[in-house]
Amino acid sequence: MRSYAALLTTTVLTIASAGTGRADGPGGLVVGWGDNSYSQLMNTSYNSASAIAAGPSHACAIQRRNGAVVCWGANDRGQAAPPPSVNGAAGDATAVTAGGAHSCAIQAGTGAVICWGDDDVGQATPPPSVDGTMGTATAISAGGAHSCAIQAGTSAIVCWGDDSHGQTDVPAVVPGFTSGQASAIAAGGQHPARSTRSIASSSAGATIRTVRPLRLLR
Repeated sequence: MRSYAALLTTTVLTIASAGTGRADGPGGLVVGWGDNSYSQLMNTSYNSASAIAAGPSHACAIQRRNGAVVCWGANDRGQAAPPPSVNGAAGDATAVTAGGAHSCAIQAGTGAVICWGDDDVGQATPPPSVDGTMGTATAISAGGAHSCAIQAGTSAIVCWGDDSHGQTDVPAVVPGFTSGQASAIAAGGQHPARSTRSIASSSAGATIRTVRPLRLLR
């Protein structure tokens, strides 16, 4: 049995989990554990991060020293190959998220949402409202095959990609929200009961789920 007792002696600042576990402690030290079938556990060359995100078979981080996005693990759909606009060559990022086989980031300076990887249902093609054309974003989350963001200025929730379970159908008005506004967003993947969902939280602390009725496997 492997031991990760070192985590118990330090403060964990950030934690991410999707197939593997990952924690970010003081100084940007990243520790990974769990399935390593695609080498998705920590690559020591990326071992100083300001943000981390874990997908089912890949992971991404923002390097503390320069803001560049780095990813590792499975790359069969290009999900671990961030473009120059966020990998430090032509830009860096303030936020990063890892989905099923795609990844997204918010570009530093512009606030534009940049995505890469699997795009078979449009999950890696953010709409103009957050891609910098007509608007930008303050928060981003990638699910199994969809993505969601909070639009800068309006706090509106914007989602795109797979909508087979209504996970990108954001309610216009939600109890506890002001015209659908949110302060935090999370996009889920395929759960054991085969529900796919998006979850948002308002500044007042209200939480909602945008999800169609569960279709249980039989």
